[in-house]
Amino acid sequence: MTRRGLLLRVGIDQTYGKYNAPINPVTNDYLYMPIPQDNHTFLKGMATGYNQIVPFFGTWAKNNSFSGVFPNNLKNRNCHLDPDFDCLTYGDQGTGRGNRVKKLKQGDFLVFFASFKPITPCSHRLIYAIFGFMVVDKVILVGDIQPKDFHLNAHTRITDRNKDHIVIFADKEKSGRLKYAIPIGEYRDKSYRVTHDMLKDWGGLDVKNGFIQRSVNPPWFNDSGKFLSWLNVEMKKTGNQLIANNW
Repeated sequence: MTRRGLLLRVGIDQTYGKYNAPINPVTNDYLYMPIPQDNHTFLKGMATGYNQIVPFFGTWAKNNSFSGVFPNNLKNRNCHLDPDFDCLTYGDQGTGRGNRVKKLKQGDFLVFFASFKPITPCSHRLIYAIFGFMVVDKVILVGDIQPKDFHLNAHTRITDRNKDHIVIFADKEKSGRLKYAIPIGEYRDKSYRVTHDMLKDWGGLDVKNGFIQRSVNPPWFNDSGKFLSWLNVEMKKTGNQLIANNW
């Protein structure tokens, strides 16, 4: 059976949160920060907030000699923790970009990337990098998820759940957050795009010229097998590994 894979942009940025999470461009050590979630009421005991990230931000900054401070505009706000690498789930809407996500089947995969802000000068103002990978175990409509599992994803932790949204439950043995991000982008033709060399190594994407700024439809990998081979080599080469936690 041919496996399918999607390249998904997630995480905080200037559009959603007015901030880009930090990355060390020398080591590719980074901090995962999700987008804000201000317009929903959480179920009792299930709220996820940026204040939970502050201690990890401080530790990361110290370990990377980063003088930046946690942004004041995010403190005391809730966040949409999705993907959730502690629970190894990813949720999406049932329309728009969710139309592609809900086509995934067991054994297919999701590759997550974000736009990070380098903490020291480098060749790009932002570093677009892969930082997560999930192999699909099952795809379930929010309306079919049992209350005992509501705590496992951002789309089910809220009181006004949309039953038509979907949640991907990942294969726990083959999924996780990358210990080190893998830069994939460069600025060319007036936007950020996957580098030419990587597009060639991956077998291409079904998007024009490797475009990876925000779009309605996340791109499919044209040759999933070729991409997975590339990722395996890249992980081994850099000593990277998948971690089942958010921070």
